Amino acid sequence: MNNLLNDLDTIELLNKIDNFKKIDLKNTPIDIISQKSLETLSCMIVEECTFKENTRLYRIRKLNSDLSDIPKFFQDIWHPTAEMVKSDGRVNLKGQPMLYCSTEPVTPIYECGIKQNDLYALIQYSVSSNSNLIGYTVGNNIEPDGLNQTGKINNKIINDFLKSEFTKPVGKGTEYLYKISNVISKNFMDMPFCDAYVYPSIQNYKKGLNVAIKPESAINKIKFDCILICKSHDFDINNNFQFEILHKANTLKDDKLIYIINYIFCYLIQVNYFLYLTIIRKNLLIYARKLDLYSFH
Repeated sequence: MNNLLNDLDTIELLNKIDNFKKIDLKNTPIDIISQKSLETLSCMIVEECTFKENTRLYRIRKLNSDLSDIPKFFQDIWHPTAEMVKSDGRVNLKGQPMLYCSTEPVTPIYECGIKQNDLYALIQYSVSSNSNLIGYTVGNNIEPDGLNQTGKINNKIINDFLKSEFTKPVGKGTEYLYKISNVISKNFMDMPFCDAYVYPSIQNYKKGLNVAIKPESAINKIKFDCILICKSHDFDINNNFQFEILHKANTLKDDKLIYIINYIFCYLIQVNYFLYLTIIRKNLLIYARKLDLYSFH
């Protein structure tokens, strides 16, 4: 079967993309932007990203210096309620909650802007037993089979367009840019049985992956493992982090987190793309293995 990208007029595609980029995103309603995006891209190839059972995911919440906002209940470590979502996000509009996670614990440090001496909650989740969390990525990272030279060029043009539009940096006063990432996720990533949207981290310079999980999929396919209350000490350009664990909870009783006190110094070390958690007590190495926040004491 011939891929539609092979027969797509490349010049026409470039002209459509150029016209789309001229849209006034700030003042144009999102439904108009959505329709224009569908007119711009008549075909594309989407890529599935499946997270198998027991795959770990991570989230961070920055905390006040007096820990007055320390998570206490299950709702504090889950996605917010619809009433609490007061503004648009990368793949959610106002009133639409999502459980935002990352595939490793370094990326959310960047996403939350954690600095030296900051206090934060590091939460670990995992995909439930006998479940697969099905995500779809922004564009495709592996060139599909069956493309001729024209198809390969068109696929790259579409990929570059989607990724550049989706990952626009957003700051105070430019929240309207979230319109385009929301449009892309709904029109080009929300395939049948989609549980989550997977996209490169903007704050971590596209080195990490974020996973935005739909609320119903989070309830059915994600389980809470543990939460660490941490104090950041130092980190370097190689993503090696030094932090102190003040408290840990991996138990819920009557919907309330049960904390134990730790006071442990840790080093989060990246080696050959794998993260290792090294724990120091009284200057003795007591733990060094691939990261699992749940299993150490």
